[in-house]
Amino acid sequence: MLPRMPRLLVPFIFICSGLAGFFCLAQQAQPVTPERYHFGDDVQWADPGFDDRAWPVAQQGRWPFPGLTADGFMWVRVRIPVRSNAAGPLAIRLFNAGDRLADEIFVNGVLVGRQGSFPPHVVYTRDSVFDLPSGVTTPGAIAVVAFRAWYAPLGYLGRGTFASAGFDIDESRSLRLADHAAHLEDLIAAGPNLALNSVIAILGVALLVFWRWAGGRELLLCSGVLLLFSIPSLYRDSGSLGILVIPWRLDSIVGATLQAASMAIMVELMWTIYGLRALGLKRLAQAAVLGINAPLMYVRLIVAPSAAVPLLHVATLVSVQSFILIIFGINAWAFFARRQIRLVAAALALIQIATFIGVLGINTKKMIGPFHFNLLELGFFASSLALFVMLGQRALHGWQARDELRVEFEAAHEVQEQLVAPAVDVPWFRIESAYVPAKQVGGDFFRVLPGADGSLLVVVGDVSGKGLKAAMTVSAIMGALPGCPSRIPAQVLAHLNQALYGQVGGFVTCCAAFIATDGTMTLRTPAIRLRIVTAK
Repeated sequence: MLPRMPRLLVPFIFICSGLAGFFCLAQQAQPVTPERYHFGDDVQWADPGFDDRAWPVAQQGRWPFPGLTADGFMWVRVRIPVRSNAAGPLAIRLFNAGDRLADEIFVNGVLVGRQGSFPPHVVYTRDSVFDLPSGVTTPGAIAVVAFRAWYAPLGYLGRGTFASAGFDIDESRSLRLADHAAHLEDLIAAGPNLALNSVIAILGVALLVFWRWAGGRELLLCSGVLLLFSIPSLYRDSGSLGILVIPWRLDSIVGATLQAASMAIMVELMWTIYGLRALGLKRLAQAAVLGINAPLMYVRLIVAPSAAVPLLHVATLVSVQSFILIIFGINAWAFFARRQIRLVAAALALIQIATFIGVLGINTKKMIGPFHFNLLELGFFASSLALFVMLGQRALHGWQARDELRVEFEAAHEVQEQLVAPAVDVPWFRIESAYVPAKQVGGDFFRVLPGADGSLLVVVGDVSGKGLKAAMTVSAIMGALPGCPSRIPAQVLAHLNQALYGQVGGFVTCCAAFIATDGTMTLRTPAIRLRIVTAK
């Protein structure tokens, strides 16, 4: 039976953690008074005898973020009953505490716990359970809890949501078990989002590998979009779950930089896929990217209130709306105007629709059973999968076409080597030649034609253009040369002009030289140009 244990371990942990979370939630103490809050900072608010009845009441345990010009400080006061049959050392547990960067917890006027440090030297730390000193409170008593919190300006910039916090006083061992069970529950709930972002990251890496093999700018850009969405999402989830702890300033810089890079690459991807030439509109989208992320970078790093924050808030909102409208508008245009890439346009538009829903303040987070789903990430996953398949197919077809063209060029190269063969010595003449085209086939040519009387005719030329078209013109010239009845340079050029006129396009600059047996030479210089005009 032992070999079956690993298979049963995961569902066993899942069931136990769920039951433990349910049990712990059922045992949470209910406050005897509603939570009341107040913006600002005053140490006397920790005094258990302070009269807080004039403070606003938190609605369903939630309160608004501080104002845009506030210093970020606020206090919450609540009275918590202590279980009468609690035995052993007591502790207080803080849960659902929102996006604050530093806080302190007072019980009956005594500081019992601290997370992080307050401005100007902010340090971000997280803990949930704090042991109470002996005598602070006793089983069966009513404890007055005062919660002092500080929110960085970024925490309340443009927020339409609310902050919250919950408190529980019980046996230290029980609260630590409850905290551990809640952490397991959070890990399980975040499983779908972690899995989706991991798959998106794998798709991004796969596109990057495919780009190294097949080439293509759009593959590289699409890979960048997928990686720069999934990796920051995994990074944020790891931070919220306590898996990864990074100083908040560094976290702010990294987050803003990755977001700006992701948006900039999205713009480049769309202009590349759709072949857009609207440079002004592109510059406007890039300016919107800067208008979103530059204020956010500034607000992420400041700790003191600033009169610039409301202005930055407005600038950020305007930039966000402008960026969404530009990107969504281009995708909508491409959906109707570029039918061959309609599905790509729909996939990219889906990302913007989900983002727009988030900007409107609509909650995109849903709980299905024990699992937490983010509709934005679901939409991005669907779009990523569609982009991966469609761009992968396009790149594969392009690679196959390039491979077939490569085979054709190799065959043309072999034919040209036969047509423009190295010259060899003839009686009375020593000849050395080299023919090295810049590509597989070239548009330059030469031909050395010895005569029966020991004379020599040399023809050297250059075809306009490059590649396979120029090589085909060279082949036509080489085929027409042997049919020339004369060895006089002017008549040779006239023969070539007559033979090729109307057969090929472009022009050829050609020089012909005749060397007689006595060493005299008749030369037609490049000033005499052989023109080959396509017949209409």
